[in-house]
Amino acid sequence: MKIKEGWIRIFGLAMVWALMVSVGRAQERAQKIAELGSCPLESGKVVLDCQVGYRTFGAMNADGSNVVVMPSWLNGRSEDLIPYFGGKNTGHRLVDTSRFFGVAFDAFGDGVSSSPSNSKRQHGTEFPVFTMEDMARAQYRVLTEVLHVHHVHAAVGLSMGGEQVFAWAVLFPKFIDRAVPIVGTPQVTSFDLLSKQIVIDAIEADPEYMHGRYVTEPQLKLANAIGTLMVSAPQYRNAEVPRGRFAEWIKMVESPQRQDANDRVWQAKAIMHHDVLHGRTIDEVARGVPVKFLVIVAAEDRMVTPQPALEWAKAVGAETYISAGSCAHLIMNCDAEAVSLRVERFLAQ
Repeated sequence: MKIKEGWIRIFGLAMVWALMVSVGRAQERAQKIAELGSCPLESGKVVLDCQVGYRTFGAMNADGSNVVVMPSWLNGRSEDLIPYFGGKNTGHRLVDTSRFFGVAFDAFGDGVSSSPSNSKRQHGTEFPVFTMEDMARAQYRVLTEVLHVHHVHAAVGLSMGGEQVFAWAVLFPKFIDRAVPIVGTPQVTSFDLLSKQIVIDAIEADPEYMHGRYVTEPQLKLANAIGTLMVSAPQYRNAEVPRGRFAEWIKMVESPQRQDANDRVWQAKAIMHHDVLHGRTIDEVARGVPVKFLVIVAAEDRMVTPQPALEWAKAVGAETYISAGSCAHLIMNCDAEAVSLRVERFLAQ
């Protein structure tokens, strides 16, 4: 009887420990909101009641030297970044949380951080236009004012997250040691501008958009289809969607998305304003940034032209990886293992 009671006691303690670990993991990756008061913007305007969403993963070491930040991508949120953090190598992990303290950020305009959709005092079209550098400055404030971080080991980001990484490196070159922009760019090209302008035009021309003063969220069929068209190469789309399934698939593509319509327009405008060079050449800017870079691009990318990022890498002698997969901008759908391997190796150096 005593033996059975002993095993029951041990089993009970084990269950309590497992529950505590599970709760701890849930809390560390839970959505958090930093209230920053006012956030001044490059334009001279101000985001009132400024808030930035974030999630943390792992633990900061004693000297705070293991911090890795990851901003969200276009129409994405920090919750979408959760799979890229972890203690076990899943094949698509980018940040090893047994070694690093990860911070995933919600970008302005994602519906969690300050956005046209959630601002009470600057709602909808009254919300000021922001840039990647505005996002990076607000995220810097979260690190320094809220999390009391004094240095960052690395910034890693995909797509618009990669563009924020370039902004981080240029704005805070002594605060950050390493940068990993993945399918991002230091400066949008004319083709990039065209792809975003088409989406904005499609949203603004939709009768349901009502000049941004809609009451019911518009479906935006055309804008959704254009966005889907741009993210991959034809070979990938043809393989993923057999011709016989097109009618079923296009209904899914044209269905309403998670993001608010004005939020989508404002983030697209932020991309169109993205330019960390500010009239200088890539060589002039890149060579003045002491941050070490790993630059990852997709050869077939139609969302973000890879050439400016490759020119930046050449200017600083950075390691590069060019993905040849037909996923193109959806690089983690086809080439996650190769990307993960290179990122984790670079962060560990």
